[in-house]
Amino acid sequence: WCKAGECINRTSFAEHVEGEWSAWSTCSRTCDTGISSRQRKCPGSGLEGECHSPIMQYRICENPSCPAGVPAFRDWQCQAFGVRSSYQKHVHQWQAVIDDEKPCALFCSLAGKDQPILLTEKVMDGTSCGQNGLDVCADGKCQKFGCDGILGSLAREDHCGVCNGNGKSCKVIKGDFNHTRGAGYVEALVIPAGARRIKVVEEKPAHSYLALRDAGKQSINSDWKIEHSGTFNIAGTTVHYVRRGLWEKISAKGPTTSPLHLLVLLFHDQSYGLHYEYTIPLDPLPENQSSKVPEPLFMWTHSGWEDCDAVCGGGERKTTVSCTKIMNKNISLVDNKKCKYLTQPEPQIRKCNEQPCQTRWMMTEWTPCSRTCGKGTQNRQVACTQQLRNGTLIRARERDCLGPKPASAQRCEGQDCMTVWEAGVWSECSVKCGKGVRHRTVRCTNPRKKCVLSTRPKEAEDCEDYSKCYVWRMGDWSKCSVTCGKGMQSRVIQCMHKITGRHGNECFSSEKPAAYRPCHLHPCNEKINVNTITSPRLAALTFKCLGDQWPVYCKVIREKNLCQDMRWYQRCCETCRDFYAQKMQQKS
Repeated sequence: WCKAGECINRTSFAEHVEGEWSAWSTCSRTCDTGISSRQRKCPGSGLEGECHSPIMQYRICENPSCPAGVPAFRDWQCQAFGVRSSYQKHVHQWQAVIDDEKPCALFCSLAGKDQPILLTEKVMDGTSCGQNGLDVCADGKCQKFGCDGILGSLAREDHCGVCNGNGKSCKVIKGDFNHTRGAGYVEALVIPAGARRIKVVEEKPAHSYLALRDAGKQSINSDWKIEHSGTFNIAGTTVHYVRRGLWEKISAKGPTTSPLHLLVLLFHDQSYGLHYEYTIPLDPLPENQSSKVPEPLFMWTHSGWEDCDAVCGGGERKTTVSCTKIMNKNISLVDNKKCKYLTQPEPQIRKCNEQPCQTRWMMTEWTPCSRTCGKGTQNRQVACTQQLRNGTLIRARERDCLGPKPASAQRCEGQDCMTVWEAGVWSECSVKCGKGVRHRTVRCTNPRKKCVLSTRPKEAEDCEDYSKCYVWRMGDWSKCSVTCGKGMQSRVIQCMHKITGRHGNECFSSEKPAAYRPCHLHPCNEKINVNTITSPRLAALTFKCLGDQWPVYCKVIREKNLCQDMRWYQRCCETCRDFYAQKMQQKS
């Protein structure tokens, strides 16, 4: 049979049965997703089994994943054409190109060629129409299949991978990774087994590469081998890798059958970060999977830079290539034997110390002064030298050195007989009111510690300080102003000199103690009207008043009704006499 431009076995295409459906044909592919078909022949008018629906039916058929290294189905068809054409020596350079207007036509191009070639109007049945795996080509037409495998069905998988699901059987994991230090592979994330809808996107184009690796040998951009854009079978799923210039993207439908290690290969210590997201089922993994201990990942990395092999004149420095173990996002150096089955990358090389090797004057240290006391001389060796690339210094001709030749001798003076005492700053006086002592440090600065003691400055001296001589002095508290109930007590506060006892105004008002305080005696049995107490008033009238003794406090004494107490009246007789005069007027 000839089908879609291909000669196929007759048994692979099911025979039709008049009026009834034939058996389903074998799957169009032996690995990955394909389609099978069946047909029926509609008899003419008047016979039984007249058909009103289509005479061809298609359904999805699933096969095991294609082995590693097998090209994508479209690419394989292009390469199969190359075998039969004059391009046999370029078979593996043929690549498929999907035309959006004719998704089921086979367009191919040689790698590096811009213009694709239309080879046939119909790709083989079961070829995906594009990135969406549910749209499949059948008989040259892009057919839409539901997730239930039925042509024309509207059934779709939710983001959890459940056909016609409600999206509640999984949770979305998303995040960002930013790392701009170091060189070589850096682990960004471990995607667990069972993950679906995996998407990793670089935030901005950068001089770095995304890498993906499972616990086995399947990987993308690992072992320092950078891949072209394409599809890869890793961890039981098809991974789509896209690189456009310096921008990259990784996506996979899932589910994964083993953990995936996402890494970033750093160059020039620069990465602008990446965004990742995937889904994981809410139901726990089967016991045989959840109990597995994560397997370590071994790979070659550049762990550091060696020293430059030249100090001038242009040299090179290489990276140290070491075997590293990655487990639970922890990276550690291990024995290189752990990576013996992996391809060891060549060290990276950078230019260093490119400045030219120059000549220069080299001097030894000065010899000690020829005299230990007084004037003498000291000497040193001076030579013109040139530095080689390996750092070795050799003697050169003096005329090859730039600048005048430095002096090889100079005058000096022996320090043994010099007395140099150094005195520090005086401390504060030991007292703040009167005579005290202050101190300072004195040390000998002679190199041999030979200073004449007779010239040593004094370390202590007498001092006087009267900055805090005035203090507040307090008298005793008076008796309570009442014999019962609430009253007041007072005391005399004066600013006085500590030593002389003189009054002054140098005390700080903020430090002045209180002159009054309330006092509480037992409650009074009955109210006492001040106007009924005649004895203090009579005493006030007969007392010879020569003026207030406490003019500052008398106003307060009157406000507190203390004038009726004879002790306060005598000290504030003038203010209190006016108080009694008002009382008498109010009474009259």
